[in-house]
Amino acid sequence: MAKILVVDDDITILKNVAFFLRSEGYQVVEAQDGYEASERLVKGGLDLIVSDVIFGLNGLRLLKRARSLTPEVPVLLTSGFPNIDSHQAMKLGAADFIEKPFVLDDLLYKVERTLESKAHH
Repeated sequence: MAKILVVDDDITILKNVAFFLRSEGYQVVEAQDGYEASERLVKGGLDLIVSDVIFGLNGLRLLKRARSLTPEVPVLLTSGFPNIDSHQAMKLGAADFIEKPFVLDDLLYKVERTLESKAHH
């Protein structure tokens, strides 16, 4: 099953998303900030990154780092801030975008769709 890095500085969201994805059969690696996420990127072996946009080393910088270190690993961005939209995220290289608050089933749909798309490339 796919290995997913979940990044969010809100520990409750991080744990809930990680628990949910594990219950759906995915391997999940957690990171609370961009620095921890960058360490996980360097270790490799990831199939997808699900990252919040706003935190210490912000999600957009993490997206750029992921694109340079692991261009084959798609990034699904999440955000609860209205000034970030899907078009901006996609221009920066995100595979998809989901606005917070989101329903976990909607997240699962986007995760599955992104992983399917990756498999066909």
